[in-house]
Amino acid sequence: MLTKIPIAIDEVTDIQPAAFKSQYVDGHRPLIIRGGVSHWPAMQWNSNEYLLKIAGDQRVKVDVFPLSKQGKILLESGSEEVMSIKDFTMKFFQEDCYHYISDQNLPPPLYQDLNEHCVSSVFPVERRRTFWWGKNGQKSFLHYDDNENFMCQFDGEKAFLLFDITDFDYLYPKDETEYRSLADLEQHDSNQFPLLAKATPYVARISPGDVLYVPCYWWHQVKSFGRNIAVSYIINESMEQRVRVTGKLIEAGALPVSDSIRDDLLNIIGLDETPSRRNALLKKYHREYQQQQGKSYYPHSIFHRLIEENLLDILYGHATY
Repeated sequence: MLTKIPIAIDEVTDIQPAAFKSQYVDGHRPLIIRGGVSHWPAMQWNSNEYLLKIAGDQRVKVDVFPLSKQGKILLESGSEEVMSIKDFTMKFFQEDCYHYISDQNLPPPLYQDLNEHCVSSVFPVERRRTFWWGKNGQKSFLHYDDNENFMCQFDGEKAFLLFDITDFDYLYPKDETEYRSLADLEQHDSNQFPLLAKATPYVARISPGDVLYVPCYWWHQVKSFGRNIAVSYIINESMEQRVRVTGKLIEAGALPVSDSIRDDLLNIIGLDETPSRRNALLKKYHREYQQQQGKSYYPHSIFHRLIEENLLDILYGHATY
């Protein structure tokens, strides 16, 4: 079980792009901007009548989850249906199952109600905007994402439990390719997941009009309260950020290598070179190791994602340089 006292995420009501970049993006730290989108037209999304008027005919993919006899949402048993937003609102309060619009590309008519927060100017490329509409009790798996995320809340509240990437080895990825954890933080066996006791939890709760910046590769689990609508601004992480995250993982001991190799890799990361050049040197070092030892020292695909993916991946919406 978690034993460390949770740390509250920093909160501001206003912040300039330069300060946001230096303190939070470069610091690889999450941040709540209270009221950051409270003046946007999307605050009208607390009304079904308004949403049906402008986007009721839009078709979306809906996750449908059965409920246990105790009313628990059975995440592992979900299916997917395509329906209009109008039909979704009619099924929203069904008692035998749970309907949830999650991580969908934002329906085009809803773009008119969004703006840009000034701090988003620090990022070079926005990948997409995703739409989330659920209700009380919805909970995500503990997982990490390979992108920067601005979660803009327009109705209901969301509670986040977050962990820095430096706790990677304590959070039980399902296997060497998974971005999700085996552990359910609300109900788990401490004997089954003893390393969770070493992890440092961070907490954030956002309300309508708030924005939460979740840095790339931070682990998080999310729980929703009330009728719940949000939009995520999904932003490609920069090569600078990828090198930074690689350094944090190596410093935390997430690579099973000797001290001399660890020092070599950290020296590369600390060079006064461009992020792309340092990334190229990390790739070269790994190739030479493979040639000499006949194996990789990457214990998980996150290292392949951070170090090995190249310019071609930009075309598929992954990395930016």
